[in-house]
Amino acid sequence: MNISNFVFKEDMPTNVIEKYQSVIPIQLIEVWKEYGLGSLSNGYLKIINPDQYLELLQDTYSRAKLAIPLFTTAMGDILIWEDGYLMALNFRKHEVNVIGKNFKYFFGDISDEYFLNKALDWSPYLEAFEKYGEPAYDECFGYVPLLGLGGAEKVENLKKVKFIEHIYIINHFMGPME
Repeated sequence: MNISNFVFKEDMPTNVIEKYQSVIPIQLIEVWKEYGLGSLSNGYLKIINPDQYLELLQDTYSRAKLAIPLFTTAMGDILIWEDGYLMALNFRKHEVNVIGKNFKYFFGDISDEYFLNKALDWSPYLEAFEKYGEPAYDECFGYVPLLGLGGAEKVENLKKVKFIEHIYIINHFMGPME
């Protein structure tokens, strides 16, 4: 599998690969083995170690027992594998969206701007990226004030924030995702 625009962070631990190899799509297992952890799509999508996000998911998503976190986005979303579906937990808008039934085309689709906009709700990432630079691996852009508290959805209201802490703040004010 060839993933363009991948920026390596570290290897995926072997024990994590072994733990999940029978429960998530083989395409992602292959990416973990070949590429490890890192970012792609100009830093928008981050391949994560699921074990480092399980507690966050349990604290913020009502169906967490069925879900495995696979990716985070630079706009503060978590992409999960649940019941054979790839789903996006869009915390900023408090929405759960199905991205797809399988992984067959996912890594090809992420280079398509239409897919990024429609399936991954990446707008206004590029504008924020150009204005503020790429968030670090453990960061995302967060709206200040939060959209759920009346903040406007505009680039001027985006700040680089720590990903996990930001999700907990959203959860505190908006409640868990359902």
